[in-house]
Amino acid sequence: MKVVIHHRTQGQGVEAVHLLGMVQGFEANGCAVAIVSPPGVTVGAVAVAHGAPTGDAGGLRRLWRMLADHAPELLFELGELAYNVPAFFRIRRALRGTGASFLYERHAFLNVSGAWAARSLGIPYVVEANYTTATPLYRRRSRLLAPLARAAERSVFRGAAVIAAVSSRLRDQIVAEGVPSERVLVTTNAADASRFRPNPEGERATRTRLGLLNAKVIGFSGGFFPWHGVDLILEALPRIVSRVPDVAVLLLGDGPQRTVLEARARDAGLGDRVRFLGWVPHDALPEHIAAFDVAVMPDSNEYGSPMKIFEYMAMGKPVVAPRLGPLEDGIVEGATGRLFPRRDVAALADALIDILANDLRRRDMGANAVRHVLEHHTWDRNAARVLAALPPRAAEGAAGKAARTAD
Repeated sequence: MKVVIHHRTQGQGVEAVHLLGMVQGFEANGCAVAIVSPPGVTVGAVAVAHGAPTGDAGGLRRLWRMLADHAPELLFELGELAYNVPAFFRIRRALRGTGASFLYERHAFLNVSGAWAARSLGIPYVVEANYTTATPLYRRRSRLLAPLARAAERSVFRGAAVIAAVSSRLRDQIVAEGVPSERVLVTTNAADASRFRPNPEGERATRTRLGLLNAKVIGFSGGFFPWHGVDLILEALPRIVSRVPDVAVLLLGDGPQRTVLEARARDAGLGDRVRFLGWVPHDALPEHIAAFDVAVMPDSNEYGSPMKIFEYMAMGKPVVAPRLGPLEDGIVEGATGRLFPRRDVAALADALIDILANDLRRRDMGANAVRHVLEHHTWDRNAARVLAALPPRAAEGAAGKAARTAD
């Protein structure tokens, strides 16, 4: 089976990891995969689908980033609308040129290009939903085009053969909009278990290098933004120290709050216990996560699926996280980690103490976490769920029909 993946992202960061994960997943299930990206954007070393433009990729990528960061919102949204026209023809050429059996598309506001291209060829399309127009995203959207964005989203969702929502909360929202529940899957984010796996030798090496060989290490990886709640770790730390004297905190990442957090740790007399290692490339995360005893996701939101929790668990690290739907989708309370009431610092501290103070319990949780990820939260399992959910015989003859259909 052949699949074309279309996305309208900058192809970097977590978005790129997710896209490449699904490529890997489909390939592991016997599919040939090609990607249609915005002009100038490449995602890893995946084959670029037929019809992709060439040119100054770096310059185009910088242009997209500049527009995304600085253009007035209405102008940016008009650009999103305009994108549909060239994207429609590029996706259509890619579907026909590859003989694709179906299109897999990452949902984006005001984007209908993939749905139109697939419908024009009679090919099923799958929509990956990481958010909807009802989601309270950090970036504010203009009100002027909001009705059009909602109408476009309804059209795309209602015509999709399958919708792969990354959390149960999103699935429920989509079903509430009138999409039949049997067409909406929950495919949480996942981990690449070939890279994120238990590594006792790497654990010892990293701990030795950092001078943490005999410490009980709490770890976090991510951006230092208000919605990640890294400050909660520092607030909980004195309570943890009173019960686990040899505790240390390893913080991987960067962001606007880093300077404030570093000052806060110093002022609280915790500077010798808290290590700020800065931004770590995704390829280098496994060797650093190996040093954790327990991983923490101090805060999150009610719709998104944090990839990091699955990568932590795949490496045998119990996870402590707030009791939010998307986190409950991935963490089994008491078996692979602990869940606490959101922003309850005392409960966060107690959950971390519970795991750190009992070595046998921590090891059992870590082993459970690895099994849980391998059984439920890998990219190949996500891809297998999507393939299994396609309507019976939906893909049969689709490639032939696409090849016979003229531009």
